[in-house]
Amino acid sequence: NRRGEIRVPVKEEFEFSENPWYEYENQFVSTNQDGALVSISESGKITREALGLAKGHRITATPKTLVSLSENSLRIKDKEVTLDFGLYTEPQIFYLNNKLYISVTDLQAQRVYIFDSNAQLLPDFPVFGTSGIDLGNADSDGDLEFVVQGDQNTILIYQFPGS
Repeated sequence: NRRGEIRVPVKEEFEFSENPWYEYENQFVSTNQDGALVSISESGKITREALGLAKGHRITATPKTLVSLSENSLRIKDKEVTLDFGLYTEPQIFYLNNKLYISVTDLQAQRVYIFDSNAQLLPDFPVFGTSGIDLGNADSDGDLEFVVQGDQNTILIYQFPGS
């Protein structure tokens, strides 16, 4: 807690992955080095769920949505998408206009992918980009825009209507 005292007592030691901790389904979640989802309740109860994630996997979460990227497999909630093999940025979740958007960028192919919460690739994607993105409404219209690095010393702004 904020006073330095133990807030959630845990009676085990773990070898965690490099993923941070998130709140998901009223629990604290992260993954271990074996690719299992580790959940800890506020009372300290520990559960593990084997997700079959490879070494170097990445996760991110909101209170109701878990997203994982393991090699070329992107999992959004209970839906899985197989991406081309590549070197991907960690997945990002954006919640805008009452919708979830999940993005990853293939740094080798220089392509940005944005999916909805049902793991459907948005129309006209992927697009050119060489970094992770920042998604939001950058102007006064109702359409969303995202910013991504283009070539060296270049920043691109994409707009997608009907968002």
